Order: sequence, then structure tokens, then C-alpha cells
Amino acid sequence: MISRALTIKGWMTPDELTWLAGQAKTHEKIAEVGSWLGRSTAAIADNTQGIVFAIDTWMGSSETDFDPGFKAGGPEWLFGQFMENAADNVTPIRMESVEAAAYLARKKHLFDMIFIDGAHDMESVKADIEAWRPLLKEGGLFCGHDYCWPDTPTTEVKKAVDQYFLVDTASSIWIMRAEK
Repeated sequence: MISRALTIKGWMTPDELTWLAGQAKTHEKIAEVGSWLGRSTAAIADNTQGIVFAIDTWMGSSETDFDPGFKAGGPEWLFGQFMENAADNVTPIRMESVEAAAYLARKKHLFDMIFIDGAHDMESVKADIEAWRPLLKEGGLFCGHDYCWPDTPTTEVKKAVDQYFLVDTASSIWIMRAEK
């Protein structure tokens, strides 16, 4: 279920990957915002009968600049690594999150699952929520990563998400329950 995902470098725990894989089984048109090397993308793509749109710039960030491969090869190396890890049912969209949401909205795409794991500052998370929430089909799953961490219970992500939703979470994955 997540064996391939576990071979890909990333920050998602096995429990989080298992949760994503379980959700992917019941969804067919999925958007993942923030894909990095494709660890969570693999957990989702390997467990859906549908398609996964992976949205990322693959330009790195202050959180990823420490990676020796990224420092040596830059964005083209990073995107190449992602593509090596991507399954056939993954469509990469190489854009900023908000720009990609606008592009997909113009194409009339609606998703039954949207997973947000892009930039982690409060303003970026708010922008992602506002850009992507209108692209969710009625009854769809809207969720994201990094809601809280054991050593940092109040993250920028948590502050932003709490402004919009009541949240169900048993880990660092947030799940929209109801709008505020």
C-alpha cells in the first residue's frame, strides 16, 4: 500500500502515508499541492484508480535548501527526481500553487480530494485554502499536512487553517470538518 512511498525521501511518516493511501482508495480526481520528491504523491497515486495532479514549482524553499542533491543539481535535478518517482497516473503541474488553482479552474477541473502541503507560512497557507477550496467537489475531502508537530503544537499552518475550519486531526494532517 505504501511500500514504494517509503523508499522516497520526504517528511511524511508511515502512519500519514497510510492514511493518505486509504483516502486515495475512495477518490479518483486528486490534487496534491506541494510534492517535493513524490513521497506522498506515491502513496496517493499507488492507491487511487484515478488521476493525481501534483502541483509544485520544484524550485525548493528555505525548508529544502539544505538538501545536498538540491544544492548540487537545483530545480531541474529536483523535478527529474520527482519524475523518476512519479507513477503513470500522475500529472505534474509546474506552477505556483495559486497560479495552478486559477489555471485548473479555467479548465473547469473539480477535485474529490485536495491535499495541501505547500509553503508553511501563514499567508501562503491561507492563500492555498482560498485558491483551492472552490475547486473541491461537494462532499469532497479537503485536507493538508503540518497542522501540528510534537515539538511545536502551534504552527503557522495551524494558525491559518483554524481561521477557516473546525479541524479533525489525529496527527499533523488536518481534515476540513466544517467551515467556520
